[in-house]
Amino acid sequence: MEQRRFKDIVAFKEGQNAPMAFHARNLEVAEISEELWNQLENGSDASLQAQIEAWELENSPEVLRGKSTRNIRQLILNVTQICNLKCTYCAAGGDGSYGSPQTRINVEKTLPQIKFFLERIAEGETFKIQFLGGEPLLYPDGIQEIGNYVRMIAAERNITAQFGIVTNGTLITDRALEVLTSLNMGVTVSIDGPAEINDRMRPAKNGQGSTAMTLAGLKKLAAVKSSLRHLGVHGVFNTENTDLVAAFEFYRSLNVDSYEFTFAVDENDDDSNRLFVEQMNLVAKKAYAEDGEQGLRKISLFEKYFDALDKQQQTENHCGAGKSFLMIDARNGVFTCPWDVNDKSEKVGQGTIINDSQLEEYAAPLIEKNNCGNCWARFMCGGGCMFIHKQATGNKHKKDGQFCYRTRSLVATALKYYKHSRIAS
Repeated sequence: MEQRRFKDIVAFKEGQNAPMAFHARNLEVAEISEELWNQLENGSDASLQAQIEAWELENSPEVLRGKSTRNIRQLILNVTQICNLKCTYCAAGGDGSYGSPQTRINVEKTLPQIKFFLERIAEGETFKIQFLGGEPLLYPDGIQEIGNYVRMIAAERNITAQFGIVTNGTLITDRALEVLTSLNMGVTVSIDGPAEINDRMRPAKNGQGSTAMTLAGLKKLAAVKSSLRHLGVHGVFNTENTDLVAAFEFYRSLNVDSYEFTFAVDENDDDSNRLFVEQMNLVAKKAYAEDGEQGLRKISLFEKYFDALDKQQQTENHCGAGKSFLMIDARNGVFTCPWDVNDKSEKVGQGTIINDSQLEEYAAPLIEKNNCGNCWARFMCGGGCMFIHKQATGNKHKKDGQFCYRTRSLVATALKYYKHSRIAS
């Protein structure tokens, strides 16, 4: 798409379609005339320029700010730091251990740690627990015990408890199903595409493919989907796995609620980055052509963008690391990011002892910390992923250009389909 811009007004035109414009602060999408489109390039008409400038200066009262105060409402728990798979791109030490294997978290130490945060939640709020690993379903009994405890304390304090898990789906036993359904769990299953791809990207430790086991697990999960909060699949894509369209077609054959496509956090290849964007555009085109807005919104990224546009909800923080959530590893160490586990320089606490001075670093909005003030997509992006920035640049607040390119491109794609869905030509 061709793009033109005046301050916080950015306009797009694709082929012979009518141009559209996006107000970056107000999160408003509008179809504009060819005259206004041309004005953004040549600036020759004073009357038209006045219209553009007046719109740019508007600050809609409907806009919801995205600024976060520090209020931990979610904990991410590594219930294990071991895994039964050995994914080729694993960012958790190559084997789910983060370089420090731990068979299971100590529940007796974890419950007081959770209570410490629960007691700081206001009545009526929602408190979330996300279970990770390693592979968390290597320890289903620990998940059940933690979940039951959180529900008990939440009920006492009139708090809503909500649970989620990310699993490779190979260990969906009867016991695992019992735990997941009893906690009304939101379940995300990691699978990188059809067997010919996934077996290569996500082998078991013995080198054998894992896809058959994951598909068997997904079938069991789909059978109890009414007792789960959500069932989705998640794939990671890099230079060794670039066919998102094939993955999308495969995901559509599964009885799940959503699909998530992630570019590998350690990928640093311009060609692969551009190809990922091209493939995501093909996936979006196919999803929209076949199932309209509903089909597009089954893709997690587009659901997020459509929701933000509908609500005019600014995002000032790409994630809530150190603000709304903290990470607890299998040794009860506290970190701000799931990927920083075992990095001593990023540790912000142990047990119920939290280093508040370290957390002060996270107080300011990421769009400020990461110098995003001139980016038209800043309130859709929220400053980007600190871990990805650090991987690419060595500094979590120095932006990774590839991430920025990828995000702006896909926000533009979302705007195009939002306009098709909501604004008559």
